[in-house]
Amino acid sequence: MLNEIYTLPADELEKRLLDQVGTSTWPSITDALECAKKAHEGQTRKGSGEPYITHLLRTALILLELAEQKHNAAVICAGLLHDAAEDTGVEVNDLEDQFGHQVGDMVRALTHPELKDGETKFERNMRYLEHLRWEGRDTHIVKSADRLDNLLSMEGAFTPERREEYLKESEEAVLPLVLASNTALYHALKDAIAAARDAS
Repeated sequence: MLNEIYTLPADELEKRLLDQVGTSTWPSITDALECAKKAHEGQTRKGSGEPYITHLLRTALILLELAEQKHNAAVICAGLLHDAAEDTGVEVNDLEDQFGHQVGDMVRALTHPELKDGETKFERNMRYLEHLRWEGRDTHIVKSADRLDNLLSMEGAFTPERREEYLKESEEAVLPLVLASNTALYHALKDAIAAARDAS
């Protein structure tokens, strides 16, 4: 499943997602996708240059197909919207009004805090991931799906130093989040970390 979605452009990823979830979920996955497309319009992925929405669609498909969250529409919506508050002008409170408190709480938790004075990005990320330990299982699953897609599409996105930090974050702080939450996602994440290390 994972290899296949990395061969698909955004429109085919979107069709694959919507064919499986339908149009009558609550919260609305269709509306969350439209919101994400509008919010991230014109943004591209570092390294690949592909439209940013491809990352969000792949995250949602990982949640749907690998983590088996088909009956958890809030998780799929959060997967589509997890970067909206951090990377665009969208307010978490507005997302909460439209998609409910579960989605709002997850997006709020998944939004990186500002860097403190003198703090490196790695230190900030480890602080953020430590805080995520106290969030719920659904948040852990969304974060892990997000990280899995980033690991599987990281070619050219990081300097060698940042790549090593990213793998360390993934191994020490993200992997433990999903260990007790989703076995399939845990093993996929563990394998992706190992493969990325082998490729270094």
